[in-house]
Amino acid sequence: MLVADYVAGVFLQNSVERVFMYPGGTIAPLVNACLAAGIKVECFKSEQGAGYAALAYARISGKPQVVLVTSGPGVTNVLSCLADAYYDSTPLVLITGQIGTGDLKSRPAVRQRGFQETPTVELTKPISKRSNCLMSTEDAFREVPLAFTEAVAQRRGPVVIDFPMDIQRTEIGSSASVNCVADGASNAMLAIDAGASQLIMDVGKAAQQARRPVLLLGHGALDAAAYKQYAAIAARLDALVVTSFLGLGAFDTQDPRFVGYVGHTGHFAANKAVFECDFLLVLGSRLDIRQTGSVVNQFVPDGKVAWVNLDVAELDNARVHADWKIQLDVGDFCDRLLEVLPDAGQAVDTPWHADILRVLREGFEDRPNPDSTDLSPRDVLQCIKKTIGDTELTVTTGVGCHQHWAARHLAFHPTDRRLLTSGGHGTMGYDLPSAIGAAMAQAGRRVLCVVGDGSFLMNIQELASLAERNLDVKILVMNNRRLGIVSQFQLITWGSDPATGDFKTPDFVAIARGFGIAADRLESLPELSQKIEKFWSQPGPSLLEVMTDAGADVSPMLLAGQTMGEMWMGRPS
Repeated sequence: MLVADYVAGVFLQNSVERVFMYPGGTIAPLVNACLAAGIKVECFKSEQGAGYAALAYARISGKPQVVLVTSGPGVTNVLSCLADAYYDSTPLVLITGQIGTGDLKSRPAVRQRGFQETPTVELTKPISKRSNCLMSTEDAFREVPLAFTEAVAQRRGPVVIDFPMDIQRTEIGSSASVNCVADGASNAMLAIDAGASQLIMDVGKAAQQARRPVLLLGHGALDAAAYKQYAAIAARLDALVVTSFLGLGAFDTQDPRFVGYVGHTGHFAANKAVFECDFLLVLGSRLDIRQTGSVVNQFVPDGKVAWVNLDVAELDNARVHADWKIQLDVGDFCDRLLEVLPDAGQAVDTPWHADILRVLREGFEDRPNPDSTDLSPRDVLQCIKKTIGDTELTVTTGVGCHQHWAARHLAFHPTDRRLLTSGGHGTMGYDLPSAIGAAMAQAGRRVLCVVGDGSFLMNIQELASLAERNLDVKILVMNNRRLGIVSQFQLITWGSDPATGDFKTPDFVAIARGFGIAADRLESLPELSQKIEKFWSQPGPSLLEVMTDAGADVSPMLLAGQTMGEMWMGRPS
């Protein structure tokens, strides 16, 4: 038995049925051990393809997934995925191959001690919960089981194991079916002490007295999956509900209480509701600048804020004022809050409710340009939304204008309509490989991949991975021949958009067909419904390239210097 065999055994004990990888010499022993153990090896066309597929699988399953890459360029190519997992709190175990320990211990002053060596631990430590190089069998026995526990402990995230090739191939006795369950990891659950109980009582009293209460659900609330509790709290307080961008899906976006997601590209009604509320209950959100805007002293100027978060570092380093800060699991907090809330609080400000809902109905978001005959992104996505109906599916996006258009105009709700996208790291190319990972994680459930022409080119090679697996993934390419979100920023700030406003794109239809995927192009309004229906109804993977209005922006938008009650409403026609 080799150390690599032991590691494969740890995978099995942690319910790992497949690993995501791109091959290379220094990770080969572990790959072979996985195959011998009956673990499926999912080989993608790049390290990023493997990494983002694993992230999507992990976010859907809630369990850490394993990514295997080789040393050197294998490590550097997967760093974007690692950063994504860290900033969006996705459980992941990244195992990187490494040169032998003999080389690692020798010649410390030289730039590179072996072929394809990089200082993996030093590169990955700032963007992982834990990162270590296994220099002995004892290190392997300790670090590998611990990785799975640590990845899901408290605030989730990635763990990195740098695995020298000679340690992988070290023989150990067959009796070394060493304890594969980790000890000493940080506690996954926090005790509710007397102090926290009093805080919850105080929050409950303030909530009951509020006349303009708003509930803000973040990514932590989505992960906690206490969906019935959120609905119950909103009903008892008669509160309006908003989410963060990554919190979309924690509450039914079709529910009459829901008024959108907040922040930089959020719904105008949602930002207005937060700005004007007299009590804001924040569950599992970081309250970063993309959610609050830059005018932090005017976040909730006339109200109280109660903030629940599992990460004490976020609470201790708040950007905005919070009257109550509670370090607790969101689900636990909701259970305790419901114990102290009566069936109904004070009567709410009905005219204010009506005004917020009126703003939402007016539909300020991404209004079509009346002077353009080109396809409006909003019209396209609303047609998709109507065609989808109540179908259970997962939506993935890349990063750019299309990402925010999809978030604004498609419907999301708990359990059967999930959005997967890159939030904190904002990585173009997240789209296609994450769609493949989502389809692998949910056999039989369709995946809609909404992507822009710029983001799609980042990992377009994974069309081969999609075709090989024949997964039910529908790719909607919104081609505006422009790197839209950066172009928009440049035009607003400087009046010109060099290198981004005239983005040359290839023939995506021909490329998809070259990979063996059915593809078509949509260019005009009269063919909108027909081509979307055809795209959606055909079996297996398919692609529809939509030639959208190149002048369409993401609007309204919360800009620097604006309060949550203000938003930039778009460029003049």
